[in-house]
Amino acid sequence: MERVPLSHVFEKLSVMHSTPHWAEAFDDLTEVLGPAAFSDGRAWAKFTTLCLSDETDVPPWCLMGKTHDVTAAATLARDAGWDVGEPTVGDHECRVMLRSPHGLTVIAYSPLTP
Repeated sequence: MERVPLSHVFEKLSVMHSTPHWAEAFDDLTEVLGPAAFSDGRAWAKFTTLCLSDETDVPPWCLMGKTHDVTAAATLARDAGWDVGEPTVGDHECRVMLRSPHGLTVIAYSPLTP
């Protein structure tokens, strides 16, 4: 039976840059990309082409994959030989960290509200 790739469960992918120097990076990105489409002003911003976060438990650069089914994303990643973290539920989303055998990190997430 042919393996189903992760791309089948992701609705949208974004590049995320995470840094403890969020405010400075936000200023730099605003200079280069223009205004953020959304920002909470302290820890998260969404630009057209990437997201900026202050998270410290993820690599400085990774992908975020929006999905309706975090469990399915975890299963497909595991089937592909990826390391799969424990699912977590935060204030806004359910997520699981997926890491390929070659080091690519993808955070599969599903918003808690539509």
